[in-house]
Amino acid sequence: MGICYIVGAGECAALPRIEDGDFIIAADGGYDALLSMKIVPNVLVGDLDSIKNVPTGVEILRYKPEKDETDMHLAATLGMERGYREFKIYGGMGGRCDHTLANFSLLLFLAKRGCKASLVGVREDATVIFSGSETLPMAKRGKYFSVFAFGGEASSVTIKNARYEAENITLSPEFPLGVSNEFCDTPPTVSVKDGAVLVIFEKNY
Repeated sequence: MGICYIVGAGECAALPRIEDGDFIIAADGGYDALLSMKIVPNVLVGDLDSIKNVPTGVEILRYKPEKDETDMHLAATLGMERGYREFKIYGGMGGRCDHTLANFSLLLFLAKRGCKASLVGVREDATVIFSGSETLPMAKRGKYFSVFAFGGEASSVTIKNARYEAENITLSPEFPLGVSNEFCDTPPTVSVKDGAVLVIFEKNY
């Protein structure tokens, strides 16, 4: 199965080439961003309070504005229901700080359900690692990445192939020890045995 792309109304980087089997969900105002890229989503989800023109000819799942879930969360849940386990979320950073934080939480929600998910920004990307390991995409030497405990303490955290390496340390939400690490000549690997870490990393340009 392919990748589920979710596009929101925040600052939006250009989507890559869409392959057969990929699934595109517009989360409310993300439809306008897709329209500007001449991409038609498979589904439009949300309360549609920030969309300029409600389209025709597209599957729409419309919700009342008074709801507990964000439009992004509704889109991710739909993607899982359709069988997808890899998510790339666009338009979810660079706008309102509260929505960015909500999307970080969405990464944790997906990671705890066995999904691989990343939040793709214009200048940097983010992912959450939950009791596992991940190698980051390579960036130029000196580019920054940061590792934060997310949702509580994260124990047995190991960082390899970075300027500041660590072995089996504990990270706490109260002290940002993992901020401003740097890429070297090999893609860094971040692993955590118990708990979750939020990793934010600069793009390779």
